[in-house]
Amino acid sequence: MSDDFSPIRPKQVPLSHTEPAGETTAGPGASLITWALGLLLALGLLAGVFYLLPAWLESTAAPIAGARSGGNGPASSTPAATPDPAGEAQGQVAEQPGLPPYQQLQRQQAREQAQKELARFVELQIELEENMQVGAWGNDDFDRAKELAAAGDEAFLREQFQASIDSYRAATEALSALIERGRNLLEQTLEEGEAALAARDQARAVQAFELAGTIAPEDPRVADGQARAARLPRISELMRQGRNQELAEDWTAASATYAEVRDLDAQTRGLQEALARVAEGERRQRLQALLSEGFTRLDQGRFDAARKAFRDALALDPGNAVADGGLEQVAKRAVVTRVTALQQEAAQAAAEERWQDAAALYAEVLEVDETIAFARAGRANALAQQRVAAALGKIIQSPDRLSSDRLYQEAREILARAETLEPRGRKLASRIEDVRAILQTYAEPVPVVLRSDNQTEITVSTVGTLGSFTEKRLELRPGAYTVVGSRDGCRARREPNG
Repeated sequence: MSDDFSPIRPKQVPLSHTEPAGETTAGPGASLITWALGLLLALGLLAGVFYLLPAWLESTAAPIAGARSGGNGPASSTPAATPDPAGEAQGQVAEQPGLPPYQQLQRQQAREQAQKELARFVELQIELEENMQVGAWGNDDFDRAKELAAAGDEAFLREQFQASIDSYRAATEALSALIERGRNLLEQTLEEGEAALAARDQARAVQAFELAGTIAPEDPRVADGQARAARLPRISELMRQGRNQELAEDWTAASATYAEVRDLDAQTRGLQEALARVAEGERRQRLQALLSEGFTRLDQGRFDAARKAFRDALALDPGNAVADGGLEQVAKRAVVTRVTALQQEAAQAAAEERWQDAAALYAEVLEVDETIAFARAGRANALAQQRVAAALGKIIQSPDRLSSDRLYQEAREILARAETLEPRGRKLASRIEDVRAILQTYAEPVPVVLRSDNQTEITVSTVGTLGSFTEKRLELRPGAYTVVGSRDGCRARREPNG
């Protein structure tokens, strides 16, 4: 084996996925890898370079170094292989002769910190490229951040770890600021889109939601806004139509129009206010119809229907003065109508001399209002007529009772009261005449001769005990009398005498 050899050096691989694959130098002119190779390929390369390649080089370099100093040939004048900075990109940092252990530890910690900053950068880079479409709205700032990351790569490869950390951190902060800017821009464009929808400016709404879609195409608010913007022409047309129907007080048509708007976009600006106006218009229209119906039914004397209409109106508008007044009129006119009807019925009963019925009808009127004068007078007269008619009827039915002076006098008083009663109906007049004739008949006493056996005690009703006699003459008022004779050892016998 020849004693001449060359040290094996690893390829220098960029760390931030910003240089193209292939051999590069560690100087400032290193180029960026194409992102199109994909994150997985880049990470795989990094893992291979950072962890596998240094271990392989270590295991390979030791035999070569031993070959140089051993064997039978003379030792090579070529110095032993020194670790290339790129060969230490991952894994343990190659120890530098002469550095104490603490400084070696600091170098290792700085290297790990640089790797962490790089990982943060890559995570934000993915977020911007894949989720936020940064190329459509922040490409310049994104390129500047990638340049900072490339500078961090170069510093890392030169083992200037603190400089690498600073560059990666600056790049990460730039991406963080870009993400925040993108989020703010998204919210701003969504707000502008909502404002355009509210103003029913379709062109401005479409523009705003298109820009929002470039930032966050998967955001549901974007799709919703775009769909609403597409419906704006029809919504604007319907809102104008509904307003014209309102002005014409065609509330039914306006309600249907605004319901169609609600189906298209319930968030349409001014829709809720329009629906409220229509509901109020329909309420007022219904209220007016009920009030008109109530007064119409009142004039027709249909008090139950009128009362219902006014009560329905109050259900729509509690405390409505017109409806309250309508109910008062219903109550008054219903009372007047009922009283009038009862008065007419009572008058008819009186005309027919049905005094019991008349008295009952007047009593019903007084139940409505006990101060009604005609009812009080009518009831009193009906009761008086009823009493006199009954008394006259008894006299006519039992005139023989007038043989009693007391009953005769009572009959005369009854007749006198009857003659003062008004009105004097046909039945009353006839009874008065009949009783008057009866009283005239019973007014003059007639001679009566009683004969007995002079041994029997004789008693005549309404006259008294006459004693025993053979014959006795009496002046008796026409009527029915009872003669009672009694004698010791004989049974009493009554014989009427007329």
